[in-house]
Amino acid sequence: MRSPIHAYAQLASRSLLEPITLPDLSAPEGHDIDVEVAHCSVCHSDVHLLDGDWGEVKRPLVPGHEIVGRVTRRGPDATLAEGALVGIGWQAGACGHCAACTSKREHLCTGGKQRTCVGRQGGFATSVRVDSRFAFELPDGLDAATAAPLLCAGLTVFSPLERLGAKAGVRVGVVGVGGLGHMAVRFAAAMGAEVIAFDPDLSKRELALGLGARDLVDAKGALPSGVVDLLLVTTHASLPWTEWMKVLDLEGTLCLIGVPNAPLTVSVDPLLDEQKKVTGSVIGSPATMRTMLATAAQHRIAPITESMPMARANDAVSRVREGRARMRVVLDVAR
Repeated sequence: MRSPIHAYAQLASRSLLEPITLPDLSAPEGHDIDVEVAHCSVCHSDVHLLDGDWGEVKRPLVPGHEIVGRVTRRGPDATLAEGALVGIGWQAGACGHCAACTSKREHLCTGGKQRTCVGRQGGFATSVRVDSRFAFELPDGLDAATAAPLLCAGLTVFSPLERLGAKAGVRVGVVGVGGLGHMAVRFAAAMGAEVIAFDPDLSKRELALGLGARDLVDAKGALPSGVVDLLLVTTHASLPWTEWMKVLDLEGTLCLIGVPNAPLTVSVDPLLDEQKKVTGSVIGSPATMRTMLATAAQHRIAPITESMPMARANDAVSRVREGRARMRVVLDVAR
């Protein structure tokens, strides 16, 4: 007989997480797999869910969607073997039939996209079930103890860099050297781009340069004009967007990754007279996930993390909520 699932769950919006026991699931069917969780990092999206920022969700809410663990059971159609070391991110499934899914853009699914910890149990637990087509075997060269943030944050920054053409000869700006931004700097530099980081905390200069940036610019000071071709905005703050459009060169692109806390308003002049663009990006397709993981392994790109035992999940959430985390907090189930 298998053991029950032990988890940390929120029973009411904004309340603390509490230890709960969930019954073990029946044997997985179809493409599903069960994964014994070893590490699960805390993403700011988990905090939004816990704080009710994105509306009501099913409770008890077991958060967590940056997961590393091993496959323990598999359905007959599963694409991963038992014992495989895998990572799981924000997306847990897709309809497989809509225009997005049939064009290998499953992350944009319009027919039934499933999220790992929305309406289903997430990774603050000893075990989690997911569609094996949305679990990814970790390549050699990645440290399982620090890789978890790659599964959401890493994918979130890599996807627009790949899609919008970060490479040698392209200048990339990264706004915010935090949980998302520090990985964006690393990936953009690994792709060969020239990187300029923007942050109001100038004490991060040495960090930014060590990550691969050419310079760190004061995000609250006078902004330079025409210095980048692609500007990734990783912060959740609402910025003076028309001023930030000036940082782009002609026909440059501003891409939102963080979710601004107010509607975006920008003058039409840079859109018309300079043919600049504003877009956004959300996670990435399974194919992009595999490319990201391979790139991280090849270039030894690891998130900056701090480790805490799962029993301190409430402390970890507070550190992320209050901006006190050392980039990313990874919870260890075994500790």
